Amino acid sequence: MSALARAPQPLRVRQAVAWALALALGAAVFQLANWSWTALPRVSPLEELAYYPSGQHVRPATLGHEETAADLAWIRAIQYYGQHRRTDNRFDHLYHVFDILTTLAPGFESAYVFGAFALAQEGRNFPFAEALMLKGLDRNPRSGRLAFELGFLYYVKPNGRDLGRAAEYFELAALLPGRRDVARRFAAFCRQNSGSPAVAYALWQQVRETSPNAYLRELAEREMARIHDAMAAGRNDLVRSRLSTPVVLLRESAPAGQGTKRNAP
Repeated sequence: MSALARAPQPLRVRQAVAWALALALGAAVFQLANWSWTALPRVSPLEELAYYPSGQHVRPATLGHEETAADLAWIRAIQYYGQHRRTDNRFDHLYHVFDILTTLAPGFESAYVFGAFALAQEGRNFPFAEALMLKGLDRNPRSGRLAFELGFLYYVKPNGRDLGRAAEYFELAALLPGRRDVARRFAAFCRQNSGSPAVAYALWQQVRETSPNAYLRELAEREMARIHDAMAAGRNDLVRSRLSTPVVLLRESAPAGQGTKRNAP
C-alpha cells in the first residue's frame, strides 16, 4: 500500500460522508413512517384507556398528580362518548373509562352523573349505570345532589321505572344539603304513583310546610286533597298519573353539572 493511500482523509471528506449517511438514514425513516401510516391500522387515541387495569393501579402512575390525570381522563371520557355517539353507538368501555376517572377524582360528582346517564340511556347498560352512581354516593355520602340523581336514574330507568327505589333516594336527598325542595316533590310524586298514598300525603305535607315556593305549596295542597278524597273513597288508583315514557337528553358539550335534561313531575 502506498504512503498516499495510508494518509488520513481530509476533514471535508469525512464531513461529506457523514452528511450523506445522515440524509440516507433520514430518507429511510421517512419512507418507513409513510408506509406505516398507510399500511398499518390506525390506533384510536382513546383505546389505550381500555387497557388500564383499574383506577387503583393508575393512581400510583400519576406520581401524585391525580388531579391533572383526572382532568385528562375527563376530556378523554367525553371524547370517547362523543366519538361513539357519532359513529357506532357502542359504548363497550364507557363504564371502564368513568370508573378510572372517578377513582382518580372521587369527589367529581358531574362525572358520576354524566357517565351513569350515558350508560343507562344510550349504552343500555343500567346495571353499570347503577353501579357508577352507587360508587359516587359511597364516596360522597353527604352529597344531596348524587342522592337526587340516583333517584332520578331509577325514575327514568329504561324498560320500566323503579318508582320505589327512586322514592328512597329522593327522600334521602331531601335530608342532605342540596335541592331539598325538589327532592321532596319528586319523592311525593313517586310514592303517590307507586301505591303508597299515605306516605305521599306526608311528603306533600312537608312540601307545603317547608317550601318557600308559593307554586309548590299550592301544588302540595291540591295533591293532598286528591289523596285524601281517594283514600276516603277506597280508590287509591285515582291519585296516580299516566306517566309517559321517560326520556333523558345528554348534551355532549355541556358544562360540568349541566349535562342532563329532565322531565319534572
